[in-house]
Amino acid sequence: MSEEIEARVWRSKIAPTCRGAIFRAKRWFYATFYSKEADEAKKEKSKENWVKLARMLVEKSNEAGYSDKAARIVIYYKDEDGVFNPVKAEIEVFELKKVDTLEIIPS
Repeated sequence: MSEEIEARVWRSKIAPTCRGAIFRAKRWFYATFYSKEADEAKKEKSKENWVKLARMLVEKSNEAGYSDKAARIVIYYKDEDGVFNPVKAEIEVFELKKVDTLEIIPS
């Protein structure tokens, strides 16, 4: 009987644009799953899974018109013997706006 692998979570920092958050996720993926894995078959399977997820992130953010909004990417994934298998991803969109202005006049 195989043991169920628990999903892990990766969260980016809030980026000024959704495109920037996706780029941070890309850097995380390649540093975590691609560069350290020696087995070419596992590398290619992980890359294939990443490309599908990245394409979906770009498409959804473009459809919603959030490409230029501040955002954070949250990826839920399983590491199955060194292979990246995404479970789901979330794009958290933020609106940055000025709240107040404090004027300082040195004496």
